[in-house]
Amino acid sequence: MAKRQIHRARGRSRALRGATLALLAERAGHGYELAHRLNRRLGPTWRVRPRQIYPILDELVEAGLATCADEPIPDRPRQSRVVYRTTHRATETLRLWMQSPIEKEPAHPDLLARIASATPGDVAELSDALDEYERDLLELLEANGSAGGPVSSWSTLLLSVVRSHTEAQLRGELRWLAEARCRIDEFAVGAAR
Repeated sequence: MAKRQIHRARGRSRALRGATLALLAERAGHGYELAHRLNRRLGPTWRVRPRQIYPILDELVEAGLATCADEPIPDRPRQSRVVYRTTHRATETLRLWMQSPIEKEPAHPDLLARIASATPGDVAELSDALDEYERDLLELLEANGSAGGPVSSWSTLLLSVVRSHTEAQLRGELRWLAEARCRIDEFAVGAAR
């Protein structure tokens, strides 16, 4: 069961399981801290929340890939938190995950499904959805920060590669958005004549 735990999940869920297990393999952590580390590593487009991580951690424990234990909080010794660590089985599972084929899935399926299902009477709603998506893209681009900078370690190299991918993806989405908006507006104007 443990070897299939990451493989059974699909898409982003599968990637998040693998990334969570990989971060645990680097060092133990608790849910909130792991969500923070994942956000730093994966970039702002992921928006990983602790509530997404805890079910994954529970699944990893159930699959025998991680253990958990209550440990005192260093600056609050009377309080504790659940800290997770990988087991010896995690190494093989991570190796298999790294070797598995990368799944292809559509970016922003909700927006694309709305566009694909819209009628000429939905132009105003579509325009609102595109405006909202543009604002979101611009916020993400700002949050992504610079992809450049000196590379002094393996982790800064990987962070830089992820950030540059995120920037290229967001800029490409903005170009697509401008083209889509232009084409929809042109059609709406032509249909109104």
